Amino acid sequence: MKRLILIAMLFVITQALFAQRWGPREERLKRLEEFKKIKLIETLDLSGEESIKFFTLYNEHQKKVMSIQREREKIFDQFERLTKNESKFNEKRFEELEKRLNELEQELFRNRQEFHANLKNILNPFKAAKFYVFEREFMREVNRLLMMKKNRDNPLD
Repeated sequence: MKRLILIAMLFVITQALFAQRWGPREERLKRLEEFKKIKLIETLDLSGEESIKFFTLYNEHQKKVMSIQREREKIFDQFERLTKNESKFNEKRFEELEKRLNELEQELFRNRQEFHANLKNILNPFKAAKFYVFEREFMREVNRLLMMKKNRDNPLD
């Protein structure tokens, strides 16, 4: 029953996010992240102290992830510019960008490992496991809703 309520709430919130253009992508992501935090508190049944510690760690982790993702996006933009014209393709520049992309992927992985290690200092194993399940289910549901929206907006694609 709780899962059904979560899915229904997520559906309503996501529909509101995409039905009303509340501004730039970052604003929509911020609202989705706020909803996610509320659901995390409920799902994990966090105490006040656990909440403070958890979200301090979680927010720090998310900042690092977002920073890495922004840099990755810039690299992909550069890849796109590099591939506009094969005769002007700069292999040396590509190799530099590819090396940096690999470094960022490793940094993302190390950041995730550090987050998981520190999570054990805040949540008991049961709540940590619930967090991992929540993360997976939340992303699945968001992706499902995004695909539904895309299919609704572009029925012939």
